[in-house]
Amino acid sequence: MANMMRTAVVLGLSSTVSGGVLNSQDERISSVLMHEYKGDCGTDSLLHIVSGAAALLQENSVSVNVPGAGIDAFKPFKKVLKDGFMQVDCVKDYMFYRGDKFGDNKHDYKLGPVSNVSIVHYDAFVAREDKAPMTQKVCFEFCRTVPNMGFFGIANGRSCYCTPYFKPMESDSSQCDSVCEGDKTIMCGGKSKSSVFAMHMCASTESDTKQWSGKASALKSDMDAKVKTAKGLSADMQKGAETLQASFGAVGDSATTGLMQSAKLFAGTVVHKAEDTEDAAAKLGTLVKAAASLKGFSDPATVTQAERVMEETEKAIDAGEVVTDGLDEVIALASPSPDVAGAAKQYKTVMYFVDKEFENVPSTCGGDAVAEPIVGESRDGCASSCDANIHSCVGFQYFDGPKKLCFLFSKLKTAFYYTGCGKAFLQEARAAPFEATCYGKLSKFEGTNLKPDASGKTNSGLTKLTKADRCYK
Repeated sequence: MANMMRTAVVLGLSSTVSGGVLNSQDERISSVLMHEYKGDCGTDSLLHIVSGAAALLQENSVSVNVPGAGIDAFKPFKKVLKDGFMQVDCVKDYMFYRGDKFGDNKHDYKLGPVSNVSIVHYDAFVAREDKAPMTQKVCFEFCRTVPNMGFFGIANGRSCYCTPYFKPMESDSSQCDSVCEGDKTIMCGGKSKSSVFAMHMCASTESDTKQWSGKASALKSDMDAKVKTAKGLSADMQKGAETLQASFGAVGDSATTGLMQSAKLFAGTVVHKAEDTEDAAAKLGTLVKAAASLKGFSDPATVTQAERVMEETEKAIDAGEVVTDGLDEVIALASPSPDVAGAAKQYKTVMYFVDKEFENVPSTCGGDAVAEPIVGESRDGCASSCDANIHSCVGFQYFDGPKKLCFLFSKLKTAFYYTGCGKAFLQEARAAPFEATCYGKLSKFEGTNLKPDASGKTNSGLTKLTKADRCYK
């Protein structure tokens, strides 16, 4: 038998958790009716499901069924998982219009790249003989058996659906004023809006809260470590690029100053990705603290608050995984490959292919970039990165300056060579303060002369070669 009780709750869609208290951008404190069915928990559902309904089939023991694409395998609509419900809002629900992966609105489905979840419609899955005129309780009895669903909604008096979360859309001023098909004394949404109800989990709220909190803590730790790595790479690239840009700008090496500008831009991209991840990690940390502050899970108000924390935690984990994937990508670009010992032996300085007399003098080059600038790698590491781009990379520029930087090229176009560094023409000259060398892949240029050809009879040479009888600082 159902028990009914009243409890004060905070309603609002754009809710957040701060310091263990559920906050909302639009807080409305009101007394709402909570319907409880604790005696049903864990029992078999009496619903009969349409055989072979889309999103329920499981093939080869792999769960291809949705509710919630990607959830663990389960026996659909078998066990009662929720022990109560209460109305939380009246909204034009984005999930109803854009979150249906398998039903009539599947062509408008928008959540694949975001959270990859789907709503489930009562009419699509309940056998004809089991269908009843729609009421709030009828919809609840259906949705409470669907794993990973925290809410249900009813639109236009009869359209029942289960959803992992809800999201308001801009709408007209209409209200949830359609009476329920099976009970004319209560409302079930409106023509464009849904009456949305939160469902309470059966007796497992405390352990489930801890489980979600544990997932959030583990992800936050991973994110924090990657943020630290990314910020270190960005700072090193920025500092190295600023120093080298000043050094080579002073001697008129415009190709190198251009490389340094690209490095500074990419350093900015890396740190911005790190900051986005840091913000997402902080959100997880706030939710973990909020979960830890919850006490007294026999109190319905605590259960309600815990469920809101878990719902936000699930969304924050999804968002955290997305931004972390983006951070992983830029980290891999900035520091892409292991240092393979001896990899640089396959490369010769660009002057080896131009004039072997100057093979060992410092050199710089410009050309078409293969990838983003790389920081912190040895010469062998840069060579390994070029090797990894086997079909496109023909050479790289390496600086062993204040910070190690290298740049990969698919085509070498310009080069500077510095004859004023160290011993040149049997005269003592100021030694180069750090290595700056342009390398070409031996297998690409063996037997080729890269010296510019003024006649235009060959396109294999450099377009411009500059001799600098000086050294960089």
